[in-house]
Parts: sequence; C-alpha cells; structure tokens
Amino acid sequence: MSDRLTELQRQRALIQGHLAWLDKEIADVANEPGSPSPQSPVSSQPTTAPAAPGLVPMTAPTTAYRDADELIAKFGSDTKDTTRSARQGCFIVFGAVLVPILGFLAYMILLSFRGRH
Repeated sequence: MSDRLTELQRQRALIQGHLAWLDKEIADVANEPGSPSPQSPVSSQPTTAPAAPGLVPMTAPTTAYRDADELIAKFGSDTKDTTRSARQGCFIVFGAVLVPILGFLAYMILLSFRGRH
C-alpha cells in the first residue's frame, strides 16, 4: 500500500470516529428532558461509507477512539526522531553561520592592530 493511501485511510477512520461521537452527542442532547426538539431528524447511528480493506467500520465512540489510537500507533511518525533531527539541523546551521562571522571579525581585528604598529 502506498503511503498516501494509508494516510488517507487513517484520516478517514479518524473522521468517521469523530462523526460517530458527534451523532451520539446530538442524540444525547436531543433526548434530554426539557430540551427543545430538533428541527431536523438526527440519526443516532453514524453514516458509514464503504470500508477500505483493513479498516473496521466504527459504530460507537469508544470503538472509534480505540481504532483511531491503534491507527495512530501503527502509522504515526515517531516525533522523538523528528525533534532530534530538527535540533541537530538548527545547531549545524547556527555553527555554519557563526564560523564565518567570527572569522570576519577576527580578520578585521587583526587588520586594525596591524595598522597601528
């Protein structure tokens, strides 16, 4: 499977989980005593699109969260390596900029001392 397809399937699963949670919350609010009746009928069951191979259709928020967490654990990137690489890159760029500046300053100082004697 390509990385793009995998990422799209992961995003789709996350959105389906969120929609299931929203449907449950809407149904809970609509069923509260004293709450105004909804203007349009709301389905308490999430709408499910045809499931992609390897994905389980989500029916409840708890299942959605568990499935989303599994997908993130399976396909998510390791942020520690990314943070470490970014930090190293920043130090390398800082050093690459600092060395020529210090070299130029040292050269200018040497020229000023040479002109005095």
